[in-house]
Amino acid sequence: MTEQTANILLIDDEPAIAETVIAYASKENMDVDYAANGEEGMRLFDLKKYDLMVLDWMLPGISGPEIIKQVRKKSDVPILMVSARSDESDIVIGLDLGADDYITKPFGPREMIARIKSLLRRKKGAAQPAEDIVIANLKINFEKQEIIKDGKEVKLTPNEFRILKELYAFGGAVVSRELLMENALGYHDFNNDKTLDTHIKNMRQKLEDDPQNPQLILTVRGTGFKISTP
Repeated sequence: MTEQTANILLIDDEPAIAETVIAYASKENMDVDYAANGEEGMRLFDLKKYDLMVLDWMLPGISGPEIIKQVRKKSDVPILMVSARSDESDIVIGLDLGADDYITKPFGPREMIARIKSLLRRKKGAAQPAEDIVIANLKINFEKQEIIKDGKEVKLTPNEFRILKELYAFGGAVVSRELLMENALGYHDFNNDKTLDTHIKNMRQKLEDDPQNPQLILTVRGTGFKISTP
């Protein structure tokens, strides 16, 4: 049985990078559409259903952060952010807006393809609980990726949902940072602690009544995190 082709949208203003990524992606059964600026990228995005977006941070016209904002209003497509700077503030902003992963220039094409494949695997995911789960004032449906808090819907990013699901799967037991990063975020390089911390912080802002005194997602110092289950 032939593996289904993955449709990728690449938005980057450097044709040389695009040419390399497209060449390597084609060998992995990926079909890449390319846009050199934000306007063309959004035009393509609205015309076709994509499995993943590779998005440059600095673009002529509509910037990468603005594209993330627009895309997240209508889609949970995985977004791999590309930045020419390793500035932590750029990374944090991108993840806050809803990017799923990031890679800094210069990068090797094999690393890029590995990250794309990791995000695609995570998108497929495992079977999720179909019924609503009630924890305190939250009603959670993992299958629909829907959370209701005090009668109002709360929007989590795809990564945040994966982290929440992983924590819930352990039934209140402690989940190590390494396990969360590997299973929920797809990382095997555990130096990406700041990424996990940013997601946890954002989740607390959205889900906790008092984010500074969390009662749902608890930190176990030196080990990891756990969820307060019923």
